[in-house]
Amino acid sequence: MPRARGRPVDRLGVCARTAVVDVEDAAAALQTGRVGTIPAAGLPTDEIRVEGLRFTYPGGGSVVYDGLDLRIEAGQSLAIVGLNGAGKTTLAKLIAGLELPQAGRISVDGIDLADLDPTSWRRSVAAIFQEFVHYDLPAWDNIGFGAVEALHDADADQRAAEAAERAGAGGILARLPDGLATPLSPGFAGGVDLSGGQWQRIALARAMAAVRAGARLLILDEPTAQLDVRAEADIYDRFLDLTRGLTTIVISHRFSTVRHADRIVVLDAGRISEDGRHDELIAAGGEYARLFDSQAMRYTDSAPTPEHR
Repeated sequence: MPRARGRPVDRLGVCARTAVVDVEDAAAALQTGRVGTIPAAGLPTDEIRVEGLRFTYPGGGSVVYDGLDLRIEAGQSLAIVGLNGAGKTTLAKLIAGLELPQAGRISVDGIDLADLDPTSWRRSVAAIFQEFVHYDLPAWDNIGFGAVEALHDADADQRAAEAAERAGAGGILARLPDGLATPLSPGFAGGVDLSGGQWQRIALARAMAAVRAGARLLILDEPTAQLDVRAEADIYDRFLDLTRGLTTIVISHRFSTVRHADRIVVLDAGRISEDGRHDELIAAGGEYARLFDSQAMRYTDSAPTPEHR
């Protein structure tokens, strides 16, 4: 198991980790402006509900949502698909509490999201977006930031290594010259840079660290965009299996990679145009079936042959 040799913060300067955490906390407070006080630990246990949601980006002009309704059952995996500009990422950010709607309501187990303590809710959500952060800090921090509150636990090294294994990043850590303590930046002595695909697996390990610390909602918003179809399908299948029983929201423009989700909704111009399981939507012959078929040949060409599965 890859092991940090000495605390990474000592290698890169005093308070490096604390500074990053403080900046993120301050940015989150400014972004949301929320003052909710209800603890969110353990939520959701029943549902996340979006009701009459209206949202427009400041100065954006066009309306992203105008009356969107959606119920997400706790403990199930929901895939959100659609063309670019359909509002997929915006919905993920609203549910994560990173944006606030102009009208309507998002609730968790019947509690308005605005009434939940924002720090507590943030710890209940493990969200990895396509433009995830690369920290010029050791691998230990890049993974451990998924659960900031657990950074100083006695078993933090073991948790980080386990999260990496679950995300398929164990081999990456094994090849680093100083394991978890290796700075992921060539600007530091002994530091290395990673490829885009390797960074994506480290970011996914960060999400698994959050789940390990108690996050109950996992959001994956196209974090595998730099991977090929086979690698992306492996990541999504792995996460749907490892997070079974958690509430999982998966966003992808590749329809073939989300076909194993418990439920799929199609967003079209800020509205839900189709809702069902993969086989149901294929049988319906609507937009989902059309888009899936248009990608099927490319997926087939990229998929491993049976003898290599």
